[in-house]
Amino acid sequence: MSPALFVPIEPRPEARVRLVVFPHAGGGPASAGFLAGRLPGGVEVWSVNPPGRQARLAEPPRTDLEPFVADLAADLTGRVPEPFTLFGYCSGALLAFLTCRALDRPAARLIVGSFAAPDVAVLPRGLHTLPSGLFWDELIEMGGVPDEIAGRETLRPLLEPALRADFGLLAGYRHRPAAPLGTPITVLYGRHDTSLGRGGLLGWRRQTAHRPVLRELDASHWLAEDAPDELAAVIAEEVGSAGCVSDTA
Repeated sequence: MSPALFVPIEPRPEARVRLVVFPHAGGGPASAGFLAGRLPGGVEVWSVNPPGRQARLAEPPRTDLEPFVADLAADLTGRVPEPFTLFGYCSGALLAFLTCRALDRPAARLIVGSFAAPDVAVLPRGLHTLPSGLFWDELIEMGGVPDEIAGRETLRPLLEPALRADFGLLAGYRHRPAAPLGTPITVLYGRHDTSLGRGGLLGWRRQTAHRPVLRELDASHWLAEDAPDELAAVIAEEVGSAGCVSDTA
């Protein structure tokens, strides 16, 4: 049996909703850990658990986008109790959106952070093919990793395979128009993020049959790193607005 593609970060058997986190490029379950202690007791945090990183470091990472999305959708519906809200952070927003599209029935809500609408997002197509030195130079120049990772050169050999694989997945994406999702979408962005334009954020309205909610945070592109408490509070509000959990849960 294949390892689970989704794992709970902090099991909460009495939870009434699950928040399923799709981390930024190169991330895994540890990237979602900061949310578990900051959300109400009625919310159980889960994370994508991709091969090629953290506990699954010895496994080859996934490199083909469409089969990976199909597997994510199947594992999500078979493993994570409903109702669930998906939260895609940075490049994880695209994976969360595609997984949401592939589900048999709508998720309670899709929350995307620091990522333009998929039909207009500018993706780094050739980044994953560059030699190691150039790969990291370009990655840091484009702001593709948080500062705490960019400044720790000793970690690069450990992190690079997963980062390359994830940027390779992005490079393979070609947007295919489809009917708007039946799932409401919340768009989170940093007030000081110079990499995202208003058009890219508003473009998410084309992807849902509902009116998207835009929420501005006092942060740069890296919402979780700059404003973890504010991010968790906003997510808790949006999960509650889906009618799934209250602040007193």
